[in-house]
Amino acid sequence: MDIGGINQNKSLDLDKLYKASENSKVPKSTESNNSIDEKENIEIEVENAVSKINKLLEGQSTHIQYEKHDALNQMIIKVIDNDTNEVIKEIPSRKILDMVAKMCQMAGILVDKKA
Repeated sequence: MDIGGINQNKSLDLDKLYKASENSKVPKSTESNNSIDEKENIEIEVENAVSKINKLLEGQSTHIQYEKHDALNQMIIKVIDNDTNEVIKEIPSRKILDMVAKMCQMAGILVDKKA
């Protein structure tokens, strides 16, 4: 099956990237040196995975980018059209993460950075 120019027979595992980004969520108040190193390792793994996926996608009309959501410290993987630079797919959706962050803020779950 062909999805947006990506052949499913190739080893394109966005779920693995998403799970790795979920594991990078660590509350700031409980961070230790080990968890900081672990987060850096996860970021490096995600960066390497994105690089490998982009090599697979050479010659296709799409590429992959990632970024961190500011409030939740969660990775967002984006599939981007090379011609228009339009975001085709976000995993998970930025709108959903923004909504979750706002609900957490309203519930008082997120700690003020100054505190």
